Amino acid sequence: MKKYTSREVKWLKAVSLICGVVLLTGMILAFAGIDHNGLPIGLILMGGLLGVIFFTCFLAEKSRILTMDAERVIFPRGAQINGKIAFQKTVVRLCDIRSVESRFYKGDKIISGDCFFYTLRLKDGTSVTVTLYAYGKEAEKEIWETLKRSIA
Repeated sequence: MKKYTSREVKWLKAVSLICGVVLLTGMILAFAGIDHNGLPIGLILMGGLLGVIFFTCFLAEKSRILTMDAERVIFPRGAQINGKIAFQKTVVRLCDIRSVESRFYKGDKIISGDCFFYTLRLKDGTSVTVTLYAYGKEAEKEIWETLKRSIA
């Protein structure tokens, strides 16, 4: 069984830890009673508020794990099933895949970048469309190769 996590997880984890250190530093300075009252309050506010935001983003990204084994692939929430977004994990058995195709979409370079949308057509007529760019180019290629091999 192979698990793929988003590339952003490690950066969000690092920023969350930095915010935690800033918050802890502010609390230590506040309890130490230094003369600059604004510094501990500023550190506590900055570390606390940004820490909550970044830690929440970290947990959300960490929950978007793509799991693949010899029999099935489990896509995280956000896959499109027959054009409708699924808000839960989508399980696709590799033996049920009839065909796979990829389409390139050019991003606007401001909000979104260039990416591929992968559509899996199942034997029961269902189509599942996913994007894999969040996992990195190497992982995207590896997942795509595995999906293509499953129908051969």
